[in-house]
Amino acid sequence: MYVREGRTWILWGYGFVTSFVLMFDMFILPRIVPGIFNEKKWNVFKGILFQFWHIISIGTANILYAIFMGGKTLGLPEVAGFFLTTFSIGFFPITLSVVSIQLYLLKKYADSSGEINESIAASENRRKEVTEKLHNIFITSESGKEEIEIDLKDLLFIRSVDNYVEIYRKERDLVEIVLLRGSLKRIEEDLKAYPYLFRCHRTYLVNVNNISGVKGNSQGYKLIYEGVESIIPVSRNSSKRLLDLLD
Repeated sequence: MYVREGRTWILWGYGFVTSFVLMFDMFILPRIVPGIFNEKKWNVFKGILFQFWHIISIGTANILYAIFMGGKTLGLPEVAGFFLTTFSIGFFPITLSVVSIQLYLLKKYADSSGEINESIAASENRRKEVTEKLHNIFITSESGKEEIEIDLKDLLFIRSVDNYVEIYRKERDLVEIVLLRGSLKRIEEDLKAYPYLFRCHRTYLVNVNNISGVKGNSQGYKLIYEGVESIIPVSRNSSKRLLDLLD
């Protein structure tokens, strides 16, 4: 760092500049761009980028401070030295910070999936009353030549596969899969009168009333259906609606 001999107070200036920029990054920047810092959408990649932003912003601020105090422009070696020093000092705190934040979020939102499963268990009787009022529906193929009749209380979910859909339904104690040529978008439109049929992902339309469990967190919920090995993903944009339907 560029420091005039005997002017040790300038070192305190570096500390002040570093602290100010760090406080700005941690407390003011999230208020300016809250969407980027939404913890429900936070992940390790964003955490690493944010920590490197610390290095860039702190290094740049200290370079400007050095130019101001030194009264001359710094050369490329001095500029590189500032960033290298900042990175060397910040490497371990950065690593610890990223890991700590991710562990905190994983624990926080893992607890939320536990609460959802408790809600599913508690509302089982209410969901049974709802499904008992449901009736048979007809799902037709894209051409309209094929038609499948299914009792809504037996419908688990519908999965899109290329130009076909796989319809998963309960058949006594087994799970039956029926293949039909058609698009999930059109089926969703045909069944929009049934709010418990929920498009949780671009390839899945699920019957919320038959969900047996939920894994993961709001950064990536997974739905479990009894008798089905596949675990169904829920897109982040659909997480809130899922919680509302399961409430």
